[in-house]
Amino acid sequence: MQVAGRRAAVPALVTWVAVTPVAMLLPALIDRNPFGPRGAVLPIAVGGLLLAAGLAVAVARPARWRSASGTDALTGVAAGLLAAWAALALRNSLHGTPFGFAGLLGDEGRMSAMVTRYSATAVPSDGVVAGVPTEYPPLFPWLVGRASALLDVPAWQVLGDAQLLTISGAVLLTYLLWTRLVPAPAALAIAAAALVAFADPRKAHEVVALAVFIPWVPATFGRPPRGRLHWLPAGVLGGLVVATYLGFVLWGAAGILVLAWLTWRTSDDRRRYLSYLAKVIAVATVTTSWYVFPYGWTLLREGGQMVSDQFPAPAITGDPFPFLAATPLGAIQTIGLAGVVWYRRATWWATPLLCLVGGAYLYRAVAAGRYIVTGNTGLYYHTARMITVLLAVAGVLTLAHAVPGLVRRFGTRDTVPSGATAAAVAVLVGWSAFTYWQAWTPPTSDPAAVGGTRRYAVLAHTEPRPDGSLPRYAPAEPETRWFPVGPIRDTVANDLGPDAVPRTLSYDERLFAYLPWPGYIAVDRTAASSTSRWDDRHAALGALAAIPDPDAFAAAAADTRYGPIDLFILRADSGTWRWGDIHFRPAQFTEGHFTVRTLPNETVIALRHKPPPPAPRDLTGN
Repeated sequence: MQVAGRRAAVPALVTWVAVTPVAMLLPALIDRNPFGPRGAVLPIAVGGLLLAAGLAVAVARPARWRSASGTDALTGVAAGLLAAWAALALRNSLHGTPFGFAGLLGDEGRMSAMVTRYSATAVPSDGVVAGVPTEYPPLFPWLVGRASALLDVPAWQVLGDAQLLTISGAVLLTYLLWTRLVPAPAALAIAAAALVAFADPRKAHEVVALAVFIPWVPATFGRPPRGRLHWLPAGVLGGLVVATYLGFVLWGAAGILVLAWLTWRTSDDRRRYLSYLAKVIAVATVTTSWYVFPYGWTLLREGGQMVSDQFPAPAITGDPFPFLAATPLGAIQTIGLAGVVWYRRATWWATPLLCLVGGAYLYRAVAAGRYIVTGNTGLYYHTARMITVLLAVAGVLTLAHAVPGLVRRFGTRDTVPSGATAAAVAVLVGWSAFTYWQAWTPPTSDPAAVGGTRRYAVLAHTEPRPDGSLPRYAPAEPETRWFPVGPIRDTVANDLGPDAVPRTLSYDERLFAYLPWPGYIAVDRTAASSTSRWDDRHAALGALAAIPDPDAFAAAAADTRYGPIDLFILRADSGTWRWGDIHFRPAQFTEGHFTVRTLPNETVIALRHKPPPPAPRDLTGN
């Protein structure tokens, strides 16, 4: 296969930059309810017109455009349009709401908290427990948070658009990186297949990290046709992947080691190859040092409590063989699995992809055994995301390699007609786009009963704003409970001033999605950073709640092992005020030490009085 180059990449980038702003604005200009059929089909109408026009140009183009350079340029334009269309489809689903997919529930709320934290500081820090080095890769929330500060727009309002633009950019990046390795039509087909294989907008940072990681591995550790990447960009890309989402590097580590060993064995200059790898690792280490070094130093000095991988996720018992699904994507993946095995000695790409797939399954098997013994999953079930995309990519490359040979052997032509190639790619792009639109568009009937990924589109419209008001097109059901952030913020501002940032114990983490206040402890144990030492903080909180005397309680709240608690946000429950499984008593919060307010939805806040400043010393001796 002859690979594409700059002539395929530049048109894609120019098209994406020019068209994406229009795609982002179009839903607001059309201004239709995304829960109604006329609003929901907007991306399909636009996509259908673009697909028809593109296919007509590809089939009926004049002879001077039938050269390799003309094909690359047209394919680049198509890739740019596909990436921009992804932004249109997701933006249309979020039309009328300031929130991203899933609102502020679960992981989306925690990502909002990280973004809000970085809108107030540039130092890598946990999203809830401020001042603790972050365990979660910070690059994506850091960029969004700093953009929020620069634009002077609340971070929770920026996140949704940032995620959908990242998905759009990931489609473009997939195409751009693969054009260095394979022909432009194959790169476009890979971008389309990857979009439907894994492009969850709630996990946009994972999507873009995987888009870079998969082509980066063979381009860095393998033997690609145009030669390996220079060690400097290879190291930078590796470091950026680690700082965006570390999981793919961990799950692919065994496969990378095997691939590097195989390449070293067959290398003409083994010392030069080892030198190249050392430079790549050094640059990657420097690129990610701002995140890895503070985190690693904290673990070495203070230790940590790894609890975030003890969540009993349903995916733990999920199907580890996505290629067996009776779907078009499953068929492509089955072809990919057969291809990486069959062509491992005949093509440059099969062995790297086989190593990554095998490495991911090895990690899954070892981590599953560890889970049985320790209860720690190592998030092994997320390897399915990487395997799904790897096999989809392999399926496209297998077809691109096998079909021309089959045509030569059994057909009447020496090559596949360009029109047939264009039609096949167009079918794949059209199917991928329609499938993606179906997965992430709000339902046009009975939103309360919908499940799967479409539920996340519904939840984006049911999340109440800080003042309790609902987005424009919010359905009556399902209902998302309002957490009264607005009244909490106003109460604290009235007592302590508008710039107050009290260290807060809150029963709902949505507080931190809206306000960059330092938290005392995360609500969900299995979503807490190991550096925050959740179990120890929970024990300290339990000891505090057990103090019956109000004066002693107030003094202890001002000086716990992990710092003071200035603001308690608790839920009234059967005569007690509760945080998680810890119950406080109203009698502990006396007027002499706390300002107590009752707010909507069984929410109670107790703001600890600041101690008065010390009296000035009488220097006269009187």
